Amino acid sequence: MVAAQRSQGLDAAIVTTNDDGDGVLPELTPHHWQLVQGVPVLAFPRWSPPLRPLREFAIAPSLVQWLRRHAQDHDLLHIHALFSFPTTTAMALARHQQMPYILRTIGQLQHWSLQQSHGRKRLLLHMVERRNLEGAAALHFTSLAEQQEAAAMGLSTPSFVLPLGVDLPPPRPQPSGVQSAADQGAAVQGAAVQEDAVQEDAVQLLFLSRLHPKKQLPLLFEALAQLRQRAPTAPWQLQIAGDGDPAYVIELQRHAQRLGLADQVRWHGFVQGDAKTALFHGADWFVLPSAAENFGIAAAEALAYGVPVLLSPGVALAEQVAKAGAGYCVEPTSTELATALARAVERRPSPQMRQAARQLAAQQFGWLSITSQLLLRYEALSPQSHR
Repeated sequence: MVAAQRSQGLDAAIVTTNDDGDGVLPELTPHHWQLVQGVPVLAFPRWSPPLRPLREFAIAPSLVQWLRRHAQDHDLLHIHALFSFPTTTAMALARHQQMPYILRTIGQLQHWSLQQSHGRKRLLLHMVERRNLEGAAALHFTSLAEQQEAAAMGLSTPSFVLPLGVDLPPPRPQPSGVQSAADQGAAVQGAAVQEDAVQEDAVQLLFLSRLHPKKQLPLLFEALAQLRQRAPTAPWQLQIAGDGDPAYVIELQRHAQRLGLADQVRWHGFVQGDAKTALFHGADWFVLPSAAENFGIAAAEALAYGVPVLLSPGVALAEQVAKAGAGYCVEPTSTELATALARAVERRPSPQMRQAARQLAAQQFGWLSITSQLLLRYEALSPQSHR
């Protein structure tokens, strides 16, 4: 987002922490501005209690000090997330300094999200976050569904809907018709994603996301087990890219083994760069049966690569996808999902569906259009516009 803003002439930068789950990001040098993918980033060290159950109470005192001294050097803050020390503190300081800020709620006001760590979030809402929400110049939602769910809180804060953007890769070369499974397999293997990762002639299903209970991977496994019972010889393969809590990943792998899916599921871990591109190029279908997604950036990326998607209604993009003919919206039950998967493995997506996927990404999620709209919001809300 910031790179796209800077490409259109805005002097935008990122202030953050070096937090990275159980560890810290080694590429970020604390207290020093540095360029990351062409974007100025200033990171501050986070400290968290040594006890794992208290891990979520990480703090960054030096970030607070910097914000007190330098926040007003800027015209506007765009804050991403709440229920987190850096963002909660930033909003409280901005309110105190009467500085305008936009809050992107990243789905944390959706019903499913509010039920997670419910007691802590209820307490934070009572103590500070409600005032932070009401004190924002605007709330930024990435989908209409997210905005509608947040309306249940009865906030009077102005809000707008603007999706996240994706880069549009060049169309993959296809000598004639739809790329063959062998060509797809060669693309994935050529990037050294995982040796023996692709079974030729198999329909390739791709799950690329954080491995978290919200994503409902066990439901996908159960649906695939049903599919295997219905059509034991159907040629399909599930590529799983992403990481998560190690204990949960082991639990997922064991669940797939118990269901007899181990020989048709490939685990890649976290991927990026050429390896990630190769997985998208090699995919016939992208599958994400999440319980709740305020946007679904990985699904938007798949669309940009011309990969049709199978989404649950909990993924905010699902309705747009169905209307555009760029995939299917499937109820998150093992039976419904198994039926959709049976249809998907019986026939690869048509060139028309692939084109519809790419066209939807270009029209709705291209960074140029999104950033232009966002800059208009910034201009209207910054003090400069009222002078």
